[in-house]
Amino acid sequence: MSDTRYDRLKARIKELPERPGVYLHKNSEGEVIYVGKARNLRSRVNSYLVGRGARDAKTMTLVSEIDTIEFLTTNNELEAILLENNLIKAHQPRYNILLRDDKTYPYIKVTLSEPYPRVVFTRRVDRKKGDLYFGPFFAGTARRILKLVADQFKLRSCDLEIEEGKSALARPCLYYDMHQCLGPCVVGLTTTAEYRDMVDDVVLFLGGKSKELQDRLSSRMYKSAADENFELAKYYRDLIRTVERLQAEQQVASAGDEDADVWGVYEEGGDVAIQVFVLRDGNLVDRRELFWEKVPDYQPGYFISEVLQRYYQDNLFIPPEILVTTEVEDQQLLADWLSTQANRKVQVRVPQRGKGADRMNLAIRNAQLSHESRFRKSQQDRLQIAASRLGQLLGAHGDILRIESFDISNIQGSDSVAGMVVLDGGKFDKNQYRIFNIKTVAGADDFRSMAEAVDRRYRRLLADEKALPDLILIDGGRGQLNAALTALNKLGIEELTIAGLAKREEEVYLPDREEPLRLDRHDPALQLLQMVRDETHRFAVSSHRRRRARRVLHSELDDIRGIGEKRRRLLIERFGSLSAVRQASSQDLINVLGKKVGQQVYDDLHAS
Repeated sequence: MSDTRYDRLKARIKELPERPGVYLHKNSEGEVIYVGKARNLRSRVNSYLVGRGARDAKTMTLVSEIDTIEFLTTNNELEAILLENNLIKAHQPRYNILLRDDKTYPYIKVTLSEPYPRVVFTRRVDRKKGDLYFGPFFAGTARRILKLVADQFKLRSCDLEIEEGKSALARPCLYYDMHQCLGPCVVGLTTTAEYRDMVDDVVLFLGGKSKELQDRLSSRMYKSAADENFELAKYYRDLIRTVERLQAEQQVASAGDEDADVWGVYEEGGDVAIQVFVLRDGNLVDRRELFWEKVPDYQPGYFISEVLQRYYQDNLFIPPEILVTTEVEDQQLLADWLSTQANRKVQVRVPQRGKGADRMNLAIRNAQLSHESRFRKSQQDRLQIAASRLGQLLGAHGDILRIESFDISNIQGSDSVAGMVVLDGGKFDKNQYRIFNIKTVAGADDFRSMAEAVDRRYRRLLADEKALPDLILIDGGRGQLNAALTALNKLGIEELTIAGLAKREEEVYLPDREEPLRLDRHDPALQLLQMVRDETHRFAVSSHRRRRARRVLHSELDDIRGIGEKRRRLLIERFGSLSAVRQASSQDLINVLGKKVGQQVYDDLHAS
């Protein structure tokens, strides 16, 4: 930034008041490039020109383009957020986060760009012409609202080009005779002012401004009655009742405990996918997908706050509860603004447990799937990104390409086994999975069992002169990690990266950190560790069950004639337990063991 421009902007900032309001940054061509709100205009705008080293790349680029600063003051922050949204809608500044329409969900458009506006159904949003859009709506809702507007208000539905003061037709069409149009196509049937009043009524109706609309209609009803135009007064009376009924229905429909919008967000490499689950009366009635490509310096709290404002600005269906993945910027102010939009209390919160958390996790998983589909990210790509980040977090010398993970499984110390799985190059290599039957430990001692498994694994690798993994992952907390470290140290292995992942709090334990590493639950590095840990746990538990089943079946089937090791193994694989063998029919046993032996086993089991 040149010294001249810097000095000019600093002088302008001194003119800004220390009160709430909205500021507009313009470039040298007079184009509005950013609109923001502030509790203190002077302090907030001044922050753009100080602390330059701490700012992100997007802000630095924005600052380099600012040529002039304009501002508007408001009475409070709530008015500031209302004004900010209106200005963003009008100017579409490129440095603001704008709602990218996926052209899947319908909007209702009021064609303010025409002399006699219409209300139409559309899936394309183009605000440059000056038309007004409301939505997005649920499936089918937009058409029901259009029918209601046609029945109750009298705006034209035709696409005739009508010029003020000129007649398009000699006589009005059938809609005029049906009292569903004011007939602007024929001179003398209505005036521009009357038609514009009806347009304003529809805009208030679609915008949910029921109180203001009722006041306008009541004023006209009383005036019509005073002028003894009772038919017109009756029309306004019926319209007021319709508006009151719809408002009451909306309040009742929104009073349920299960009305919520669930915002699942997934970001990777600056590409963002959002899934909005629309729950009404506990049922999923709609779902919406939103996408952004290459968002610079993505900050979840700020990003979600901005998107929520764009999404709900013209949306008639604001539920009493909005669930988000993370705390958002100015969360209480946002909730107050949403409450103003909905004319009732609206909460914005991050669910921690129960149904809300379950639904949030489902929305996030769907957002991740949408992200993969939209941005063509393969499982391999995502694992490589996660592995690179994991290497940075754990202080590894490079990317984590090969992970060997250990878990202990037993029941009250019996049949204890250690399972080891291998993730190599982003894929689980089941040919390299290993099971270690614990031999030196009696009872349930996970620490000593872990030490035995680690010792046996890496003593063998050293003896065979095979490569060590990039990371050893231990399923457990500090105790299991220290046991594995002790085993490695005895083998002289000290430079290998090792970490423990505790199940309850999903905390990452590292040898050189006293406190565990707590990662965001959406962090790809944590998700990679969880994926490997869960596969290890699955493998260890299934292996333990097989070992236990073999032991139980072996002892119980020893005395049955004709049963040796091979046939015992067949029974284990087919039935899994002695109880299941006893419950099997003679034909089931014959199918596994053959006619003679199968019938013999059946007779022996049931004779005893």
